[in-house]
Amino acid sequence: MSRSKSKKRELRSSERVTEASSEIKPRASKKQNKKKSSSRGFFSKPANRRNAIIAAVVLLLLAASVRNIVKLELENRRLRNKQKELIEQRKELQIELKNVNSKEYIEEQARKQLRLVDPDEILFVFPNEKEKDNAKNK
Repeated sequence: MSRSKSKKRELRSSERVTEASSEIKPRASKKQNKKKSSSRGFFSKPANRRNAIIAAVVLLLLAASVRNIVKLELENRRLRNKQKELIEQRKELQIELKNVNSKEYIEEQARKQLRLVDPDEILFVFPNEKEKDNAKNK
């Protein structure tokens, strides 16, 4: 009987082990642990934070560089147009410079700017629109 009692005890102890193991929650696998850590967020790990900060800084620098390039290109176009205008004006002034010493040019400028006339001419001065507006406001 002692043997049968010891077998029963052994069976009971093995049954206890299986019951105990079934009652204990199985440990989470590594995949489940990864899922839990990823549910915390991308920025939970310091390396991810650092990489995200570096990426943000690089993107900001890139955006600023592109903005400056576009701004400089627009300024360059504006200056090219201004340069063309100045070249045309320079050509006109060079032509005028050639004519400065001619008698006709001197007479024309004296009539326009100084309002000089020949002795047998009469000068009629008409008020321009600005002078008319000033006279009306007074």
